Amino acid sequence: MIRLVATDMDGTFLTSDRKLLPKNVEMVHQLLEAGITFCLASGRGISTIEPFWLELGVKGPTVSSNGAFVIDHTGTTIANHALPEQIVTQLIQYAQTHSIHVNLYSGDEIFFSQDGEFADLYRLRTGCFPTIQSLAELNSLSATKLLFVDHPERIIHHTEAAKKMLAGTDIAIVISEPDYLEFLPIGINKGIGLAKLAESLGIDASEVAAIGDWTNDLEMLKWAGFSACVSNAAPEIKAITQKMYESNDEGGFAKFAADVLKLNLTGIINE
Repeated sequence: MIRLVATDMDGTFLTSDRKLLPKNVEMVHQLLEAGITFCLASGRGISTIEPFWLELGVKGPTVSSNGAFVIDHTGTTIANHALPEQIVTQLIQYAQTHSIHVNLYSGDEIFFSQDGEFADLYRLRTGCFPTIQSLAELNSLSATKLLFVDHPERIIHHTEAAKKMLAGTDIAIVISEPDYLEFLPIGINKGIGLAKLAESLGIDASEVAAIGDWTNDLEMLKWAGFSACVSNAAPEIKAITQKMYESNDEGGFAKFAADVLKLNLTGIINE
């Protein structure tokens, strides 16, 4: 029986213009009425997830910053991981050398390193208006995660450079969108974050259903008892999930949620 449903947000639960589909909202309420806990699991920080809980009209647990910061439905912290200070310093120095826009996530707060093109891009996508701090000021903060925002072709270059620079550190390096490169504490991902949440709720992996679309969802989908993706998912995600649904713009999440409810009633997933 499924007791916990987790969904990625951008590219999965939200449309391509980062909006909620009414049928997805309806299915969230049906899941809750059936006694199933609903969780948003995202690379976003808490402050850019909160408006969607308000729009849903309910409050549930949240796996944020790709698993580095996890809270329950009351806002109580379940997990809060931080990057080592020396790693933050290395990454900020690299960003300064290569003129990269940096987001620093510290618990439930987000900070920008500068204004400009990529700050505007992030604001447009999330509706979030973080405080702008200099790179030197960011270097003094505890970082749940760091995010580089740059053009996709440059993100690929930064990824290879970061892997060499951080070799042997086990820091998680994740391309969460074509123009986002994320750095997470050792061993942290959405799968770890969701597992911590499930443990706090007394829920086993076999009782969890999860859906996603991008490579930062990989560990979460591998861990969950029932894993699914939307048709716009990356090839790596399609390869490891048990079932594929319609795209995020067509309401694939709603079909997934309907199958979860069917699974709890019949014990099987059709097809």
